[in-house]
Amino acid sequence: MGTEIKQKQIKELLQKLNLSINNFAGLVYEALYDDNNDEAEKKLAENIKKQLQRKTTKEEVLDSYLDILVEHPSYQGLNLDKVRSQYVIHSCLNDDITMSITALSGELDS
Repeated sequence: MGTEIKQKQIKELLQKLNLSINNFAGLVYEALYDDNNDEAEKKLAENIKKQLQRKTTKEEVLDSYLDILVEHPSYQGLNLDKVRSQYVIHSCLNDDITMSITALSGELDS
């Protein structure tokens, strides 16, 4: 889907869920670790801020953030009726068709 699109989705979801980066960092920390460390959560919040702006952020990291947001109880209450899209490579599509579909998908997401 693309890093920039996923970053935009995360920012929009945070806004709709009324979650600050610090609150979101707490959710991410809780999902990843079993302990409670306020200093580590603050550091994670700073990392997340950077990851939501850098074009070089790995999509896997953003995917994990989206998964955490989708699992949040407030997300269910929004009734967004959105299904998380996931790209699956298929051998029947050549590179030209894949690039065309990707471009079209990007236009539709905008």
